Amino acid sequence: MIKRCPQHGLFRGEHCHCGSAGQVLLDETKTEQLGRLVAGSLRHFPADLGLEMDSHGWVDLAKLGEVVASRHRWADKDLIIALIQSDSKQRYEISGEYVRARYGHSVDVDLDHPVNKSPLLYYGASEEEADRILEIGIKPASQRYVHLSATAEKAWHVATFRTGNPKVIQVDAAAAQNAGVKMMRVSDDIVISETIPSIYLSLISSRNIFRQNMP
Repeated sequence: MIKRCPQHGLFRGEHCHCGSAGQVLLDETKTEQLGRLVAGSLRHFPADLGLEMDSHGWVDLAKLGEVVASRHRWADKDLIIALIQSDSKQRYEISGEYVRARYGHSVDVDLDHPVNKSPLLYYGASEEEADRILEIGIKPASQRYVHLSATAEKAWHVATFRTGNPKVIQVDAAAAQNAGVKMMRVSDDIVISETIPSIYLSLISSRNIFRQNMP
């Protein structure tokens, strides 16, 4: 759910970090409903909803407000802003009168986020996927870009949602970028990339994944 703390503003969950219960803006059900509609509008089917998206993924925020209000009478532009500002995953961003998804697109966009500066990145996969990826590289499937993790531990965690035996592939991002592969930092945890050839990939052991947490 989305709440507002009188001292610290918007937050999600039962309590603000200061302990305040805050004021409820959207309950869990409505937060999920609005989140799904915003995701579809900004990532997957903007044209179906009558939204014009530019080449970098931007959509008019007021128009998006009209779209959500036409489908949920309780929703409006202000609640879209609250949804975005309270999202710890940094999935969306607002610039002036425009809004876009930072990543996760299935529609064709040419995003312009800052260039990645991390020399190593990581990709989580099942054992079968990992074997194939090491042969042919990492290619976008249902999404416009490949999504990489900033840490091996994060990649492993993401892969656990798809398999009980996660494998983590290390990406030599510095070398790939030097060779012309476009990679962009979109959040603290996520980097998006064009297709990554297999020459820049290697499998790492589970022991190395969690080494940073060892005493």
